[in-house]
Amino acid sequence: MEYLGNAVVLLVYIGFVVGRKCEFENRCQCFVNNGKQVSKADCSNAHLTHIPDFPKGIKVIILDNNLITNIPDNHFINNSNLCKISFLNNKLKVLTKDAFCGANNLIELTLYNNEIKDVDENVFMSIPALKYLNIKRNYIDWIELNITFPHALQTLQMDFKIQEEDHIVNSFKGLVNLKTLDISGLSGECECKTITPETFRNIPNLIHLDISACKISYVYRGTFEFMSNLTFLDASLNFCLKFAGAENITYDLQTTSIKILKLNKIHQTFELDTIVLKSHIRNLKHTNLTELHMDSNRIQLFEKGALSSLPLTLRRVYLSDNMFGFGSYFYEFSLVPITFINISLQFSSHKFQNFYEEICLKNEHLSNKPNYNQHEIQRHGQFKSNTLPYTIPFKLQKLIFRNNLFRFKIEANNVPNNSLEFLDCGFNLFYSWIGPLLTYKKLIHLDLSNNFCSNVSKDFFRGSPNLKSLLIQNNLLGFVIIDDMDGEILQHIPKLEIINLADNRIPYLPYNFFKFQTNLIEINLGGNLLEDLSFQISHMQNLSYLDLSTNRFSSLNSTVRGQLETIIKSNPNLTVNLSNNPLICSCDTIQFIKWMSQTKIRFTKIQSYKCRLYNDNNELLKEPKRVYEILKKKCSSYTALLVVLSIFIIFFVVVLLCGLVYRHRWKLRFMYYMTKNKYQNLSRKQSDDEQYEYDAFISYEEEDAAFVHNHLLLNLEEDAKLKLCIHKRDFQPGKDISENITSGIRNSRNVVAILSPTYLESYWCLFEYKMARMESIYVRDRENMFILVSLVDLSAINLPLCVLEKVHNQSYIEYPNDPSANSLFWNKLKAVLK
Repeated sequence: MEYLGNAVVLLVYIGFVVGRKCEFENRCQCFVNNGKQVSKADCSNAHLTHIPDFPKGIKVIILDNNLITNIPDNHFINNSNLCKISFLNNKLKVLTKDAFCGANNLIELTLYNNEIKDVDENVFMSIPALKYLNIKRNYIDWIELNITFPHALQTLQMDFKIQEEDHIVNSFKGLVNLKTLDISGLSGECECKTITPETFRNIPNLIHLDISACKISYVYRGTFEFMSNLTFLDASLNFCLKFAGAENITYDLQTTSIKILKLNKIHQTFELDTIVLKSHIRNLKHTNLTELHMDSNRIQLFEKGALSSLPLTLRRVYLSDNMFGFGSYFYEFSLVPITFINISLQFSSHKFQNFYEEICLKNEHLSNKPNYNQHEIQRHGQFKSNTLPYTIPFKLQKLIFRNNLFRFKIEANNVPNNSLEFLDCGFNLFYSWIGPLLTYKKLIHLDLSNNFCSNVSKDFFRGSPNLKSLLIQNNLLGFVIIDDMDGEILQHIPKLEIINLADNRIPYLPYNFFKFQTNLIEINLGGNLLEDLSFQISHMQNLSYLDLSTNRFSSLNSTVRGQLETIIKSNPNLTVNLSNNPLICSCDTIQFIKWMSQTKIRFTKIQSYKCRLYNDNNELLKEPKRVYEILKKKCSSYTALLVVLSIFIIFFVVVLLCGLVYRHRWKLRFMYYMTKNKYQNLSRKQSDDEQYEYDAFISYEEEDAAFVHNHLLLNLEEDAKLKLCIHKRDFQPGKDISENITSGIRNSRNVVAILSPTYLESYWCLFEYKMARMESIYVRDRENMFILVSLVDLSAINLPLCVLEKVHNQSYIEYPNDPSANSLFWNKLKAVLK
């Protein structure tokens, strides 16, 4: 509007700077222009009871929210430069003829919400340049006072109350230039049950007319037909008007320039559902209407052919808060060339408190309701149960279908090619997304939030490859996406830039879930059950915002931190939100705190971040560096203690292992050789009735070889016919000595040890002795296979513990070196070996 353009020029011209207390009234703030002159005074909320004396050059005066009761005559006589004055929310009661005398250049005047009752009919004639006047919420009787307005006035906001018996002849006289008239009962008082052609006869050049909430029940034909410039008409909230009463409005609009028509809530909230007939809106076909509002009218059906009679210029339709049922009319939407439609809030409940305010008397001007049985309406039966039916106008670009609580599963559909770019289906009950959405190739924004969905197929997004914004928060998708290991659910939308997965009870996201999303800018995962960021993000070089708030993160591990640092190298604007997570500040997470203090990544709401310290106290993380220094001191002593303790434990374990190895060294060696022999097939399992290869294994030292060869072999082999194992004779050449020894012992029934001082000092003799001892204990179940022959008298002091133990537990034979006793010795030995 022209006056607004003038106001912008005015503000540029004034060049306001910071305000300061005014010299003429210290409760006001003054602003000066470049010439150091006071150009604006803001005296709002100053508890003023009178109007201060303002300087001559002032242009703007704000006196809102004070206690001013009157405007003295000629008070602004010296303020010829005054352009704007506001008395909003004061106590003014009277406007005299000379109240604004002198303010010849006043453009904008606000007198909203005062107590004005008495107004001189020529009060506004002293301000001929006035273009904007708001005088709503006062007690002015416009019919009785017959007030004259200046010809320059372009915008008028006023109360409007006319009784049935009032006759309007000269209302709005002189307002030939009025472009905007606002008499809405929403912002003031309006009551005009019937509107006739005479009501607005004197303002034919209106462009914008708001008659909403005026308790209108009937509008005569011809009321608007002379307003050729009218582009905006709001007749909403006249709930007694109904569509039958609005028919005359649509008839008159054929001769106007109407672009926007608002007919919201012209039907009572708790009345029966209504049907929009073809006759109600058919005359709009001959207009250039671009925007139609029909919200909150309990519309259930459109008569067949009604929608197809809408003008071809129509682009935006608002049909929210109605009671639509499916029928054949539904497919007529595809013929309407609209680009935007809002059909949200279907079947919504309403408060009962306004029921009595909406009671309408029977209107004799309206004909009886038509017989709806005559209309060809097909409902419900043609649709498969539990499946969403829809058809989309070819030119439709934006569809809002929120808060309808319709319970459907979204299956594959046969919608023809369309131009849909924005689809909002939030707050419904679309519990299963099967798809695919085959024909939505131009779709950019999709909102399926708050639908209690727990299933989405891997082909659902297959027909929408250009999708950039996906809002699917507050569902139950955590049950299905944890199994999407290869990112198949989102594989068909690689151009995705924004995704909201908040509040989906997601405990874990597979590493490749966002495998194909390299263009992501914003990811919202707030309000889930995540304990670790397990998915790949390093390939998202455009990522600017990552919301991980209200999850279960105690820290971010080194892998995640590395991925974030990779991203910030290409995108320095990266922001992460970690608020409302149970962060922990301990020696285990000190590297995470250090990273927070050093990284260039910005953290949203970091002032509210809290972490739990080692002593269970909570610490604010708004200064991560300070928290890191605290942990560094604590963890340094802890680390030293941990190192010392670890060394001690390792030393103790090593000593213990060494002791055990030493304690069981012969057992281990015996097991080693037995295992080795087993795998070389040199051992065999003996049974009680089997014959050993040798009757005895002779263990002796080389210095005792003469006794063995000259005496022992003669008496035992030649005389007693026993087979003995002698190492010089029976050991296999080329074979390891230890293997020959263990093999010989293994294949001998007994072991005869020839004890002598040199025997006890020989490594191999003691080796033979201990291997034989292990054979006796672990293989032959402690069988007495040892025969000890002592060639000399040995002192117990000189005997090793293993030999001494054998001597104490078992008898041994001493060689007598006496010819008379030798025969007895050999007979005993033969008897034992046989």
